[in-house]
Amino acid sequence: MADLSVAENGDEHRYELLDDAGTVLGYLEYLVREDFVVLPHTEVDRSLRGQGWGDRLVRHALDDLRTKGAKVYPTCPFVDRWMQRHEEYEDLRYQP
Repeated sequence: MADLSVAENGDEHRYELLDDAGTVLGYLEYLVREDFVVLPHTEVDRSLRGQGWGDRLVRHALDDLRTKGAKVYPTCPFVDRWMQRHEEYEDLRYQP
């Protein structure tokens, strides 16, 4: 499979994993709140699971949110576990 890219789709409030034709093969939803961004759900096409594409999607989203100065509240179990395994992103976690 060709290399995939990750892009923010602000209209849909999500980061999308796209193939060369622009087909959405995965996404990470977000909800903007006053003090933080909720990350409620991540989905990756079954054909891509176990290949690191979910990791790439989360990393891209968190890197982008970091540049925007956002704190995140990951309610998605995948994102929450990912952040726990990658301590360099724990500073993004919203602490009430």
